[in-house]
Amino acid sequence: MPRHDSIFKALLRSFFADLLWLVVPDLAGRLDLGRPEFLDKEFFTVGGRRRELDLLARVFVLGESRDSLLVHVEVEARATSGMGRRLWRYRNQILAAHEIQVLSVVLYLHRGGAGVQESTLAEEILGPTLESFRYIAFGLAGCDAAEYLARPEPLAWGLAALMHRGDLTRPALKLACLRRIAAADLDDARRILLVDCVEAYLELNSNEAAEYARLCKVRENREVRKMATTWSERIEAQGREKGLQAGRREGLQEGLQVVRKILLGLLEQRFGPLSEATRERVESISSLDRLARLSEKALTARSLAALRLH
Repeated sequence: MPRHDSIFKALLRSFFADLLWLVVPDLAGRLDLGRPEFLDKEFFTVGGRRRELDLLARVFVLGESRDSLLVHVEVEARATSGMGRRLWRYRNQILAAHEIQVLSVVLYLHRGGAGVQESTLAEEILGPTLESFRYIAFGLAGCDAAEYLARPEPLAWGLAALMHRGDLTRPALKLACLRRIAAADLDDARRILLVDCVEAYLELNSNEAAEYARLCKVRENREVRKMATTWSERIEAQGREKGLQAGRREGLQEGLQVVRKILLGLLEQRFGPLSEATRERVESISSLDRLARLSEKALTARSLAALRLH
């Protein structure tokens, strides 16, 4: 499963109302977005291949009519010429299965027209006797990150990590995203989903990581530092649990490999790209307890030398 699948399926499900306010605000105002019904494990065939939809949800229209529609969302790394046709095929199969009107939305993470656009599958493709198919395309890369950071929807602050940063450096954009997330009135689960998005799409090299560390030392950014520590502790705890489970289930060596991978990820997050010598030192450690202790120390260590891994 591509990385963006695992991140965005959880993110868009949790912030589904935000997504509709971003892409179809006029329609969103007429819908009951407080209780969408997510239809899990919806499989359809496209090009002879069986695929699971990224997100399909039923939402009701406000009022007493009990009318509803289905919102289908796909997440794509970049725009492709065949996307409209694929969405059209999905729409037809959804209609056949549910007989409810469908709104089709595609998010392009790295390429595609900037912002929210209504796209149409050309008549010459469908034929003159068939109804035109319209869908919403949301291209993130060309959007202005500052504009979305100023929006009230928390989802926009996570998506800003993929947008055009303008005069901001990458470390400054990352900090701006995390400051908005840290200050928001969100439960921990939803906050962590947004942090996961920022961390995944604003990975910093060693020089950028150093600049980011300097920016984080400013007093006004203490909430970001606190949130980052919570996020790191969660990742480390998940990694240790996975490693221990793997060790119990399939043997010590697999457990060691999982925990080594988590430790290397934490080290890269704190100190930037690692040298081959550092990687070899980590790979040579054969004690789960030592790897766990190093993972804990990595959250607060000032350098690799302090961990004796330099």
